[in-house]
Amino acid sequence: MSCDNTESLGRLIYLAAQDIKNFAEKFLSPYGLTLEQLHLLKNMSREDGMSQRNLGELVNKNPANITRILDRLESKSLIIRRSSPDDRRTSQVFLSDDGLRLVHRVTGILESFSTKLTTGIGQEEQRVTRATLVKIEQNLRTMSQDLITE
Repeated sequence: MSCDNTESLGRLIYLAAQDIKNFAEKFLSPYGLTLEQLHLLKNMSREDGMSQRNLGELVNKNPANITRILDRLESKSLIIRRSSPDDRRTSQVFLSDDGLRLVHRVTGILESFSTKLTTGIGQEEQRVTRATLVKIEQNLRTMSQDLITE
């Protein structure tokens, strides 16, 4: 991606996000993972035994998408689903030992990618970029809420 001063900020963010996603998908391919599968696994590693519903809310996926992704992860023996002891209608999701090992291996490598991604960008520039992206995300949430109420 080359920087064109006439490009809108939204378009530049979109292009950068696409490039990052494409790189990550290529990187994860040999591990048999997609980016959204890794995103779920990483979030599961933070809190073991989360309900499918809570996991879906955490990663902003609807119940059908969560079920589909978890089915694939379960078929790869990376997760284990169990009925909740409090409510058998609710499933809790756990990382398997293989899943935990894979998350640690891939996450470590991706962290070095993140470091390389910001090469030549000073701490202050990174701080301003983070703050700007947080504001953009907040604006998008407001815009989404406005669409719902219209």
